[in-house]
Amino acid sequence: MSDTMELDARIALLENRLGMLEDVEAIKRLQRIYGYYIDNRLWGEMAALFADEGASMEIGRRGRYEGKERIVAFLREVLGQGRDGLNRNEFINHMQLQGVVTVDPDRQAAQGRWRALVQGSPPPGGTAMLWAEGVYENTYVKEDGVWKFARLWWVPTFYVTHPGYESVAFASAPESEALPPQAPSAPALEALGRSFAPFHYRHPITGDEVTAVTSPP
Repeated sequence: MSDTMELDARIALLENRLGMLEDVEAIKRLQRIYGYYIDNRLWGEMAALFADEGASMEIGRRGRYEGKERIVAFLREVLGQGRDGLNRNEFINHMQLQGVVTVDPDRQAAQGRWRALVQGSPPPGGTAMLWAEGVYENTYVKEDGVWKFARLWWVPTFYVTHPGYESVAFASAPESEALPPQAPSAPALEALGRSFAPFHYRHPITGDEVTAVTSPP
């Protein structure tokens, strides 16, 4: 092998390794964005993260839903109980932890394992918070150069309710009188009953700007 051919082979190898790392980071970003969309009950935005062909979703023992149309219906009608967005003083935290991503050699598909830790406020009229934990074992596919969910599968380890929700506060202490701030904090959203930090990024598939959605009272 000539020096030029050896150099070309080495460059190709390094480019592939770099591409693999970029794929892993793109998939991690996709999974984390998914978690933030759950936090805000953004069902349409979540469904748009799935592949156009052959996508499926399975949460617990509820069965598998196939195709983006059925996935968004499951999210909104089953998980969301018919509504989009958060009620006043409602919160969900769906934390995506311990991600392990494995990209196929051809870089067109990948697998990912994640641990989800879930916190949720009580349903209307309830007083017990929800805690849950479980493991995702997902498959991803690259469509037109963009990573999307091919199969999302969450196996819960446990669900538990925790009493004492009455003690939850949605605001921090007020401004200090001894050391006043230079500027006030951003105002809380009246519809949510608390503050909301806007997304700094657009939807990774649609390119749309995503904002908080609140359910009608």
